[in-house]
Amino acid sequence: MLDCAQPLRPQHHSIRSHLCLITRTDIAVGDVLPALLLGVLQGLTEFIPVSSSGHLVLVPHFVGIDTPGIAFGVALHLGTFAAVVLYFRTDLALLIAAVFGVGDAVLVSYYRRLAALLVLGSIPIAIIGVALRGVFEAAFASPTAAAGFLMVTGLLLLAGEAARSRRGGITGATADIDDEHTMLGHDPGDPEGLTLDAIGVRQALVIGFGQCVALFPGISRSGTTIAAGMSAGLTRPAATRFSFLLALPALIGATVVSVPDLAEGTAGFGPLALTVGIVAAFVSGYLAIRWLLALVARDRLTGFAIYCLVVGGGSLIALSAGA
Repeated sequence: MLDCAQPLRPQHHSIRSHLCLITRTDIAVGDVLPALLLGVLQGLTEFIPVSSSGHLVLVPHFVGIDTPGIAFGVALHLGTFAAVVLYFRTDLALLIAAVFGVGDAVLVSYYRRLAALLVLGSIPIAIIGVALRGVFEAAFASPTAAAGFLMVTGLLLLAGEAARSRRGGITGATADIDDEHTMLGHDPGDPEGLTLDAIGVRQALVIGFGQCVALFPGISRSGTTIAAGMSAGLTRPAATRFSFLLALPALIGATVVSVPDLAEGTAGFGPLALTVGIVAAFVSGYLAIRWLLALVARDRLTGFAIYCLVVGGGSLIALSAGA
């Protein structure tokens, strides 16, 4: 939370002085404003491929507010989890029905297979995330590491787009796509790309191991899994939908593993601020999912790659200058 008693660094004076002024008004904003900022950051950058973890390390550092603890980050994940559930409620209902063999035989077969692939894709992060948890958590204390890894995200996104181009994918191709083809991740500009009904064990494992890399701050989970999916042969929309569905078991696992951290409190954020942060993460996360799924159907991810390279490189320069 914002600590107005700490001395201000010169480059932070303007921003923090205004934040502190707001927190001392009669409306008693207190820690609500930082929680709101962090919630919006979490929601937007969890799904837009620019790394939520990297922004939650770098933004507090440069703005001059305390970096949120693990417990507060886990709490924000509840908001992004709810956003995925709401947006993909139809897919999730069909996935659950398929597990119990309820519904049309064709849909049951497809969704039961998709459920198995999501479980398979979640195994790598379950093993590596627990085994190397201390290594990943230590990296969160380093803004320099977050900035460097943000540049890695940019390179991974460029690699994914390059793989799509090599198999003949083009940008800007449009066609009338019905709801069924949209849910499968059909891409008129990438006819050789695999849709969700054609994804196999190899693709699921490639995406799953890509998700493990994103345990480092600055490496985007969505960016890495989308790029890994495209490199493994999926269309951009199919890779994006699989990435978002794969986020659910990852978010559940992160919450379960971090239960002891939750018991220690949420880094000074009160109940009101915590609620504001979760709601902000939910709303911004839901909007980010809608926007990105519409975007990937027609445009490249190159713009996000450039953003990550510029912000990561600029942050490294600022940090080396003592910021």
